[in-house]
Amino acid sequence: MISAVLLLGLSVGCGRSLREEPGSARVDLGTAADGSRYFEVTGIEGYPGVGKPAWSEFFRIYTLFERDSSPADLPPLAGSYVFTGGVLRFKPHFPLEPGLEYSARVYGSPRGFRETRFKLPRREAVPTTVVSAVYPSTAALPANLLKFYIHFSAPMSVGRSYEHVRLLDSGGKTVRYPFLELDEELWDPTGRRLTVFIDPGRIKQGVLPNSEVGPVFVEGQDYTLEISGDWKDAAGARLRSPFSKPFRVSGADHESPDPSAWKLLAPSAGSRDPLALTFGAPLDHALLQRLLWVESAAGERVEGEVRVEDSERRWSLLPDKDWSPGTYQLVIRSTLEDLAGNGIDKPFEVDLFEQVRTRVDSKLVRREFTITPSR
Repeated sequence: MISAVLLLGLSVGCGRSLREEPGSARVDLGTAADGSRYFEVTGIEGYPGVGKPAWSEFFRIYTLFERDSSPADLPPLAGSYVFTGGVLRFKPHFPLEPGLEYSARVYGSPRGFRETRFKLPRREAVPTTVVSAVYPSTAALPANLLKFYIHFSAPMSVGRSYEHVRLLDSGGKTVRYPFLELDEELWDPTGRRLTVFIDPGRIKQGVLPNSEVGPVFVEGQDYTLEISGDWKDAAGARLRSPFSKPFRVSGADHESPDPSAWKLLAPSAGSRDPLALTFGAPLDHALLQRLLWVESAAGERVEGEVRVEDSERRWSLLPDKDWSPGTYQLVIRSTLEDLAGNGIDKPFEVDLFEQVRTRVDSKLVRREFTITPSR
């Protein structure tokens, strides 16, 4: 047993006081072989109540959540008691929390007790998490950009994300209220990717926020997305370093992506070369991962590794098995979007008073292609 005596103060509660004499109880904080912490009470021979099975009436541990706080209204910690060889050991059911203070109380009467306070030092979390990527990755973004994806190397803390992300203009001044700050932040299930939307009210033309406050981005201007190094990961450690993404704003994009215009490069049968698609402009990085796939003539999905490259202008599928000769279909969900939120089925800027000419009614768009043996 490794024992650490953390006698931080002595006080006597209301009611009959306990005499301070050499045989008085002493509380130590110990560490078990598995790293768990426990409390050990010695010198309790002759104390009232010693030997009774109800050890919780004789010795209790309380959590002090604030300095000089009183645990009078809080229940004691739950745990197990073992008394052997004149020593009482109490092991909490749940691990003690570093940084919190605990009150160990030995009772001589229902209201008379001797208190020893313990405080475990806070763990110094070593910063290891970084911003691994920000999408769109291109350095030129449309004036009506819809969202950013921020990727981290490890799960992050949630709930205060917007405090750590800001947008700066070319003069280093913070852009006011650029983001749609949602109460429920948009994290992926792993806690490693956060989606941050630009306020749609400052993107769509003729909408009140756009008219009164103005658009977030101005064509031809430079901006920087800045991510604070004070942002903490799920383990409580700050990011290893801050992150910034500089970019220039181009003109607004109001055209829907056209799958028929994409350049398709088919591999040869018998190979595991990737099937590659090249787009005329960058598309949404996250949506490209799940709204685009390949099916065989029998309708079976071709499994493999999807890669999105060239600043989201290129999509490829590296198959798990060799390509067989035959006819295939490239299948695209019509909700696939570009950087401005224009979907294949409709552009983001939909004029409610005019018909959208380039609307695609089908929920799936298909392009047939053939894989032939190499010559």
